Amino acid sequence: MSEASEAPAAVPVHRAHVLARRARLRPAAPMEREALVGLAESLAAVAGVDRVLARPTTGSLIVETHHDAAEVLAEMEAQGLIRTRRAPSPPPVGQVVRLGLLQADMGVKRRTGNALDLRTAMAVALAAGAVLQLARGRVAGPATTLAMAAFSLLDRDAPKG
Repeated sequence: MSEASEAPAAVPVHRAHVLARRARLRPAAPMEREALVGLAESLAAVAGVDRVLARPTTGSLIVETHHDAAEVLAEMEAQGLIRTRRAPSPPPVGQVVRLGLLQADMGVKRRTGNALDLRTAMAVALAAGAVLQLARGRVAGPATTLAMAAFSLLDRDAPKG
């Protein structure tokens, strides 16, 4: 068997960030703890590296260098230890917001035994704010606005007839 076939393949990674003397790398595919620690040890042996910290909980590697981090990462690629891939583009903001609201809604339902959903809980909070503003004598401004917002949230679920 030749030496080329015995050498481990370069691990595809994304550059999460690269600063002057520090970089965070994320393997493109999830890695077991032992594999991530092994990769960290391999990268730590590259010239210019102070240390490499494996972070199994986040699935990332922190590379601290005493030379320019970009140059050290280029050397890691040249040695065939890593292969930099383009990081995936983040999802659209609207999609992230919808997912967050859905998760919050599920959390409210779970914590209240399905007695409340997020929209109803927000309507209750707005109505309580309106009552508080009424108690303070602020009828025309905040109380009216909060009450209208609460009623519009409740009205969205009301059957149209």
